[in-house]
Amino acid sequence: MSKICNFKLEHFDNGISIYQSEDYYKFTQDAIMLAKFCNIKHSDDVLELCAGSGVISFYAYSLCPYNHLYFNEIQAEMCEIIEENIKFNNFKRRSKIFNCNLKELKPTDFKKPVDVIICNPPYFKANEHSKINEKYEIAISRHEIEATLEDIIKKSSELLKQKGRLYMVHLASRSAEVCALCSKYGMEVKRMKFIFNGDKEAYLTLFEATKGANPGVRITKNKEN
Repeated sequence: MSKICNFKLEHFDNGISIYQSEDYYKFTQDAIMLAKFCNIKHSDDVLELCAGSGVISFYAYSLCPYNHLYFNEIQAEMCEIIEENIKFNNFKRRSKIFNCNLKELKPTDFKKPVDVIICNPPYFKANEHSKINEKYEIAISRHEIEATLEDIIKKSSELLKQKGRLYMVHLASRSAEVCALCSKYGMEVKRMKFIFNGDKEAYLTLFEATKGANPGVRITKNKEN
């Protein structure tokens, strides 16, 4: 990790350990909640978009080992961290990293359409009033500078197999937008979980969308992480 400094190893109770850097956007509890929300089978090939350090894929794997881990991350430095995490957790034989803008991914990059896509995307639009961090590496993790929500959902539909599943976490205030875009690109949200902070209204939503599914969604709420 020659280009990376100020990094540390984060240990989880499930036996997984993840490197992350103090200089880049660090994963939050959102990532762990999404990993636990995923319903992944042992035979699945899984692609994580906007992967960061890859924590969601690694954590999800610890809950149910699956066939292949693909990572997409635009920042070369973060890809270095993913590579170190792959080595540390002994996933070298079943992993591949794509260091590019997710819009550049093609179905032919994979042996077959993927079974599952996981994504913890930027939450804020580039032109929103929310302050954009002056540091580019952090700004693109929080704001839709390099890829929009529509870009992510459109690309997911292109890469998923029929009946393949997209798992995503996003702001509860953008839930309708997520559902509308999934329908636009041939996917239907089949499961949603609202995440609350105390007794106030939901602040996050976890989504499971299936390509080629019929409309109809199960909605649950959870006041715990």
